[in-house]
Amino acid sequence: MNKKSWIVVIVAALILFFGVQSAAVREKEADLDDAISNKFFASDKTIEEGDSNSQIAVLQVNGTIADTGDQNSLFSANQGYDHQGTLSAIKKIKEDHKVKALLLEVDSPGGAVYESVELYRALKDLKESRQIPIYVSMKSMAASGGYMISMAADKIFADTETTTGSIGVILSTFNISKLLEEHGIKPEVFKSGDHKDLLSMYRDPSDEDREIINNILKESYDRFVKIVAEGRGMNEDEVRKLADGRIYSGQQALDKHLIDAIGYRQDALEALKADHDLEGGRVYLVSTDEDQQQFSRLIRRFSQAIPLSKLLKADTPANEIEAVKELTDQAPRPYYLYGGE
Repeated sequence: MNKKSWIVVIVAALILFFGVQSAAVREKEADLDDAISNKFFASDKTIEEGDSNSQIAVLQVNGTIADTGDQNSLFSANQGYDHQGTLSAIKKIKEDHKVKALLLEVDSPGGAVYESVELYRALKDLKESRQIPIYVSMKSMAASGGYMISMAADKIFADTETTTGSIGVILSTFNISKLLEEHGIKPEVFKSGDHKDLLSMYRDPSDEDREIINNILKESYDRFVKIVAEGRGMNEDEVRKLADGRIYSGQQALDKHLIDAIGYRQDALEALKADHDLEGGRVYLVSTDEDQQQFSRLIRRFSQAIPLSKLLKADTPANEIEAVKELTDQAPRPYYLYGGE
């Protein structure tokens, strides 16, 4: 558990000790939530001091672009990309007219098709509705869905060692039919139609199954190509020549017009300031609202005398088995993702 999580637990335990359950305190619960949340979870972090009426927001997208729900809670060991929190942050920027530009930092191999497109559209809507510039700074990786979301930008920076590209879509599943047969196991499947068990791991896909899936993937691929063509000012035929799923280094991407310049975040930031007369403005790192919401839920759970053991998930074999079961129960889905699923 990280330091912030321990602070939350200690503060919440003290609140419980001093009688949060009393009626008088519960009446002031909302005020208490706000006060402590604001203390431990600042809404943003200043990177450069400056004019608060002319701000540049920095939004980070780190990790696989997928909506993992509670897996990004304060007590999760795997605190990575937070999809709902990122969408909330974009909405917050959209509503703050003191923000005059956005610098998007991308360090992602991509992710699920749905979430990647949703994030791209949210960024594009922000740019078009507010008429503000968006610059992208690619870090070590901005591939597939990570590249797609960068298409909302006016200018893209990457390092020579950045891994980008991987324009394409992938879907994979397991076929364990031979394994089951070797062990004398025969699944019995009852279905209302021939394709109700499409991509079932218990049988080989038919030619018709493959055609159905390939048509779906083609739609997703064509959508990706169109987004890149629009974002980079290229025609679709030019994009398709580059969009066979391969990755590119930052220098290769520059040579192929997939990015605009070689540079780090500071280079992108300085260019954004110079290009749009934003020198002297405040630069800040945008945080999401998710930590505050989780903290408020935590306080309410303590006030209702819910045991701490129900809030903290122990790292036990039983939980690991449940996690594996959850993964195997998930239906196959398409990804804009470098490296497969």
